[in-house]
Amino acid sequence: MDLSRKVVRAYGVVERVIIYILLAMLTIVVLNATLIFSVEILRRLWIRVSGGVPDPASASQFMHQFAIIREVFGTFLLILIGVELIKTIVTYLQSHEMHVEVVFTVAMIAIARHAIDLDIERVTPLTIIAMGAMVLALALSYFYFRKATDNRRTKDDSV
Repeated sequence: MDLSRKVVRAYGVVERVIIYILLAMLTIVVLNATLIFSVEILRRLWIRVSGGVPDPASASQFMHQFAIIREVFGTFLLILIGVELIKTIVTYLQSHEMHVEVVFTVAMIAIARHAIDLDIERVTPLTIIAMGAMVLALALSYFYFRKATDNRRTKDDSV
């Protein structure tokens, strides 16, 4: 077995381990966020029903907790970008060709990560419009790429 096949096989194992670990950690983060959110909703309902006054410090703490969760999601996406970039290199080792779909995937994940990292209160409207234009351009590019490759496959199958 040559070196590139050994690298591809080893990476397949490593990738699965990384994905399972990320899945477990992301599940824990989402469950924790759901619990925090549920407690906060119930607390605010209780305050409203009982006629109490909301505590600004508590609201600030709640927003801080969700800012941390937003950072965690951004980090998850950063790790996924790394996994996809490695997959691009492994794919190149296997077939000596660059797969455009993987590049599109990396770009879409990177934009999603950047959108999560944005501080919506401080970002300019032009930045939001530019990000929207990038997402639209990527989506259209991916759509037309897939349409072209599907048409090519259909023609190849009919021959």
